[in-house]
Amino acid sequence: MKVEPVRGPKFALLVRRHGGTSLPSVAVLAGHEPNDPLAILLTNYLLWESSPALAEEALARLSRVVVDVNELRVMLEGEVTEAIGDKYPFVEERSRRLRATFNDVFRRQHRTSLDHLRNASRKDQRAYIESLAEIPPFVAGRTLSVAFDLPAPFLDDTTMELLHQQGVVEPTATTLEVSQWIAKHHRLEEMVKVNAALSAVNREGWEAAGRNPSKIRAAYAARHAQFRAIEEAARQRVEDEKREKAEAIERAAEEKRLAEIAREEERVRVKREAEEARIRARAEREAARIAAVTEREKARVEREAERLRREAERVRQAEAKRLAAEREAARRAKEEAQRKAREQVLARKALEKAAAKAAAKARLEKARQLALAKKQALQQRQALQQKLELAKKAALAKKAALAQKAAIAKKAAIAKKAAIAKKIMLAKRTAIARREELARKAAAKKKLTLAKQAQARKASAAKPAAKKQLAGAKKQSVAAKKQSAVAKKARGHKVSSGARKRRR
Repeated sequence: MKVEPVRGPKFALLVRRHGGTSLPSVAVLAGHEPNDPLAILLTNYLLWESSPALAEEALARLSRVVVDVNELRVMLEGEVTEAIGDKYPFVEERSRRLRATFNDVFRRQHRTSLDHLRNASRKDQRAYIESLAEIPPFVAGRTLSVAFDLPAPFLDDTTMELLHQQGVVEPTATTLEVSQWIAKHHRLEEMVKVNAALSAVNREGWEAAGRNPSKIRAAYAARHAQFRAIEEAARQRVEDEKREKAEAIERAAEEKRLAEIAREEERVRVKREAEEARIRARAEREAARIAAVTEREKARVEREAERLRREAERVRQAEAKRLAAEREAARRAKEEAQRKAREQVLARKALEKAAAKAAAKARLEKARQLALAKKQALQQRQALQQKLELAKKAALAKKAALAQKAAIAKKAAIAKKAAIAKKIMLAKRTAIARREELARKAAAKKKLTLAKQAQARKASAAKPAAKKQLAGAKKQSVAAKKQSAVAKKARGHKVSSGARKRRR
């Protein structure tokens, strides 16, 4: 049966007795806003394994040394210890953890600030704060509760030892186990009351401890030293088992890799042997072919030797006959010599014929390739001719269309020319009628002029001055008429020339 790390009834009684509705307020470093998460984180580091009164004194000392939290990050560990106070509880561990946490924040955000968590989700806020380097669970829980309104249990080793002294927790229980138990058995809305009770227990314990409050945490560490050794041994055993399993997996992987290499080498060997067998078979086939060629050549040489032997036999017979008949022998010897010469010529011709046959075969192959090339060229020419015929047909069709368009245009031009001729004829008739009208007007004007001249002569006899005036008026009238006649003639000439141009 599993034993719970916390004795539930006693813990519930402690919460009812010490629980409140809010946590005791603690100041932050001067120069920071009260709700600045980073300043709250610094305050929580000073409250860890300490009391609010000591934390406020340390903040006052820090405000005289540094301007903001970032200066603590860049200071050396000894300088941070000196700034907090050499007699502050666990100051060396506190300084080391404090610098590690602030440097982790700077490494993640490239600046020492937690403002980016204000708009983050609760899950991201909790994951970020709890994952900071060397941050104690007490500091993480109190920062989440105060800075981000995310209720979380927070207690340190001192509070844990005080709970053990009051019989609330089991002797073997650790701070982490108790924190997990509180988070599991209490709702979020109850967490403020629980944390207030734990803070009150811590404060009372520090007040009762007197001048040496760090002995409370030392008692907790001494009590858990044996448990931690057992846990370390169990953890070491688990790590050894994991390492053995990992080594076994690595060995299996190495064996698998070696087996794969062996299979690959075997496959390469089989492939190489098959290739060598193919090469040997090809060499044997080539040797057999050469042997067959040699046998055929040997048979040919033997046949040639047999033929030469028979020829020699015939020569000997011819020599015997020559002994019988000198003339006949001489003649036959001459014939035999001529025959041998012919045979040698035939043999030479046979060799030449074989060479010619090979050359003819090469020429035939070349001729075949040439014929193939000619065939391809002929096909290309036929294709080109087809394209040319198609282009010619298209050109003829285009020419016919153009001729048709030209005929249509010619008809339109003829019709247009007839219309222009008709217009010219009408203009000509109009000009003739106008000239006749002008001639009638000119005759009437001339008659009027003659009548005026006669009257003027009659009047001039009586009035010389009037005569002179009349003569001047007459001259002006004549000049005006001449100008009018010239203008009309010019207009008639223009009309007639335009008509002639239109007729042309």
